[in-house]
Amino acid sequence: MSANDVSIIIPAYNAEDFLEATIGSCLAVRPAVREIVVVDDGSTDGTGRVCAGFGEQIRYERVENGGVSRARNLGAEIAKGEWLLFLDSDDRLRSGGPAALVDAVLQVGAGVAYGLVSEEQKPPMGARVTGQGHAMGTPPTPALRNYWRCAVITPGAAVIRRDLHKRIGGFVSGYEPMEDRDYWIKAGLLESCAHADQVILDKTWRPVSAGKMNAQRIWNGLRSRLALPGWCDVQGIAWPEELPRNKKVLLEKAVNEAVWCGCWEIVGELLQECRKAGVRTFWTMRAAGEFALRGGSRRWPKPDWVIEIGGESR
Repeated sequence: MSANDVSIIIPAYNAEDFLEATIGSCLAVRPAVREIVVVDDGSTDGTGRVCAGFGEQIRYERVENGGVSRARNLGAEIAKGEWLLFLDSDDRLRSGGPAALVDAVLQVGAGVAYGLVSEEQKPPMGARVTGQGHAMGTPPTPALRNYWRCAVITPGAAVIRRDLHKRIGGFVSGYEPMEDRDYWIKAGLLESCAHADQVILDKTWRPVSAGKMNAQRIWNGLRSRLALPGWCDVQGIAWPEELPRNKKVLLEKAVNEAVWCGCWEIVGELLQECRKAGVRTFWTMRAAGEFALRGGSRRWPKPDWVIEIGGESR
């Protein structure tokens, strides 16, 4: 195995302003990767023109808009490499990044390897290095370490074996922006995870980046955690005792986080779910009082992106 076995998959939606630099960083990788696949997720800007400028150096596929998870999964279906790297369209790979991930995989025979990220912060703060090796190890350790706070900062800082991606079932559409955490939790329940103590890519701070969508992160994080035990049942995996599966516990945690982050647009919806599940604690009653003082559902109506909560965890 070498970097030549790696397929880089870039989902791109209206990415003309930064995609050229992203693709350029992939072409500068040494040793070269097997291929660069760009999945244009129905862009309405000049994303296609940017890709056309690279000619046969990349593989370009345009699809109807369906979201980042669907675009990544489509890219994985057509990719030819044994190993997959899902790079965001505004990140820039370091030249030795993929090779470092491959070396980390080979050292321990893991199904996943991730590395460090140089993450630009809101100006005037400088960049910080994140993505330390907290999630390395054998199952279920990687899943436990990614459950509440993901150690894999961005999908482009990791490689995953193709057959493991298929076994996971790919990224789940509708879990955004928590689809990647759900993905790495599942990977960590199935196979070992390695870590490369090297910066793999540079990530640019953007005011509207997916990682800063706190309300959707909390809501869809709850949905994904509630559905996870059912996925484990299908896979024949014993549920780790260290992880909660009680719906009441997960609901209370989601309410607390929403209040702490000031995500009042979902507090009312979460409190409704608490009432349905019979969750009545000091913290949920306090949240209800604060929500009412802030205008309640009159001021904070149900967001149009809210998807009903399922997953009857016990």
